[in-house]
Amino acid sequence: MGMSSYIMDLQEQFEDKVADIVKESEHVAEAYAAAVKLNKESHLVNWEDEEIEYLVDEMWSEQWSNYQ
Repeated sequence: MGMSSYIMDLQEQFEDKVADIVKESEHVAEAYAAAVKLNKESHLVNWEDEEIEYLVDEMWSEQWSNYQ
């Protein structure tokens, strides 16, 4: 497995975990906080908080668009 494949796998794992966080959160701010904490504790990705917030926003919008 090449390094880029390994990094892509880690990113996918992180995004899957963030998707679960979004589904379990009652408010987007709760999802932000949990995703940022996951990033700091898991070291799966090396993203800035703003990048994580963007990901959460996208996932949150997608999740709740199913209910509108």
